[in-house]
Amino acid sequence: MMVENLATEILHEIKLESKRNFIMLIIAIILLFASNIAWLYAWNLPDRQTTESYELDGQDDANVVYNSQGEVQIDGQN
Repeated sequence: MMVENLATEILHEIKLESKRNFIMLIIAIILLFASNIAWLYAWNLPDRQTTESYELDGQDDANVVYNSQGEVQIDGQN
């Protein structure tokens, strides 16, 4: 009789622990998806881009290059 009660009690505790672990697994999966969605949102935000325009006097067909150091070259001249 005592062995049956002990076995029943152990099975009951295992059932509760399994249910608790399953709930934690579901929460972990939900958090994983939520974090992935947050990264995708952050990754796909539009970039802030600025544009600059220059008007060149007397050079309609000038070749203008704006490099990464912020320098402007017109027809190979600085």
